Amino acid sequence: MKPLVVLTQRVHADALDLLMTVCDVALASGNGIYARHDLKELARHAHGLVVGSAIRIDESLLSGCNHLQVVACTFRIPEHIDVAACTRRRAWVTNVMTRWLGKEAEIEAARNVLDVISGDTPRSALNDVLARAA
Repeated sequence: MKPLVVLTQRVHADALDLLMTVCDVALASGNGIYARHDLKELARHAHGLVVGSAIRIDESLLSGCNHLQVVACTFRIPEHIDVAACTRRRAWVTNVMTRWLGKEAEIEAARNVLDVISGDTPRSALNDVLARAA
């Protein structure tokens, strides 16, 4: 069985294709954005989340996420992500470089997911930065 990655919103086809080489991918239909209760249920089974909007990732969403390994943001500043809660659950949190937007950011987030699933440290792990600063 492939690891499950949940996309919190639609991504460029190249990022989706990259993820699908290794993972099963869940994406909401319609506007491609999950209601919070639906996201929480899917996240319980997910190995990775690709977060592309201001969706709050906090302790209440993470409760019961026993398989989660990575929360990969497609933006630079993860102000809606509780990095400490993710770290307690041993899940990486990653972001992308400021100059990347759209397709490039989504592909970088996909690469971060694949790094973690393959057992590597992701390229832009915020948890690692915080651990060294402590």
